Amino acid sequence: MNQRRYDIDALRSIAMFLLIFYHLGISFTSIAPQISFVQNKRVTDGIWPLLNLMNSWRIPLVFLIAGVALRLSFRKRTKMQIFKERAKVLGLPWLFGTLVFSTSSVFIAGTYYDYWFLDELNEAALFSFQYQGIHLWFLINIFIYCWLFVPILNFISKENFISSLLNRPGGIFIFAIPVIAEGHLLNLVRFKTETYGDYYTTYALTEHGFILGLIWFAIGIILTSQGDAFWESNKKNWRLHLALGMTSYFYRLFNNFIEDYALDNRLIAFESFNFIFALLGLAAVYLNKDSPQLTYYKTAVYPVYIVHLPVQMAVMYFFAGINIHPIIKFPIALFLICFLSLTIYHTIKNIKPLRPLFGLRNK
Repeated sequence: MNQRRYDIDALRSIAMFLLIFYHLGISFTSIAPQISFVQNKRVTDGIWPLLNLMNSWRIPLVFLIAGVALRLSFRKRTKMQIFKERAKVLGLPWLFGTLVFSTSSVFIAGTYYDYWFLDELNEAALFSFQYQGIHLWFLINIFIYCWLFVPILNFISKENFISSLLNRPGGIFIFAIPVIAEGHLLNLVRFKTETYGDYYTTYALTEHGFILGLIWFAIGIILTSQGDAFWESNKKNWRLHLALGMTSYFYRLFNNFIEDYALDNRLIAFESFNFIFALLGLAAVYLNKDSPQLTYYKTAVYPVYIVHLPVQMAVMYFFAGINIHPIIKFPIALFLICFLSLTIYHTIKNIKPLRPLFGLRNK
């Protein structure tokens, strides 16, 4: 337990990049105007099979990694140190990011669509705070989870019978039960309330997203507390998880994601569970090693994610009407977004007063 988990650093970087990839993908679909994303003039809903491949696990993975990170930090910090650190790393970037970058995103989208109520910066700022930072909404959830779990970390941060369970074939699937149970709850209340959520992937600003995030956050803490049994289980079972996840995904794909059991949230929950543990296993096998590239990306990816959305809005604002096939335009736009976001990161990373505003620690 004393060795740094480079695979978790790598997965965090990958997860954040995939969120950037997903957000750009939304700009090429027909739902972009519904969530105030600048839309490409040539809509390509054919990208949805690729986006749906990530959709069931992209956000739950972020919450799991946050739980793992909290547990790993507990071995070398006091509870008060953890509280202070999470306030700096989560709370301050959320506040600053919402005020500056989320507001900028909303203002650009409002200008693009000529939304009268988003044409003024103050209205855009109010809109951004109302929706908890737009793309930064999950930071508040993680901050709340930390406040809930840090006081009881002493009680759950120890090896117990779960370790022996993980050493048995299929033992890890006991943790699929709460995930599937939450999917069953979503089935029961779907379309009956405005707040719990309608579909499994409606994570942002829903009770479903909050509860599901809490479950994955707790799973991250509990499993990381089991030491080597957890990491070895991931390495042994990733092929099984990948096979089950892909089987579920292709079943939904062949049923257009919307028919019969293809829309059943319990099935999507199980698919999500398997993809997440497949990724954990692959990372444990192939990515648990330090490298200069990992050192760079694990530091850069958080501020890059914070700034990427207004950069995406600006790129698409000027790029949306250019008549280039989406297959060509998408990678060009993705490159520009990453390049410009990294440029902003390199501009601020050596300015000490700005570093905490972007979630960077001052050494």
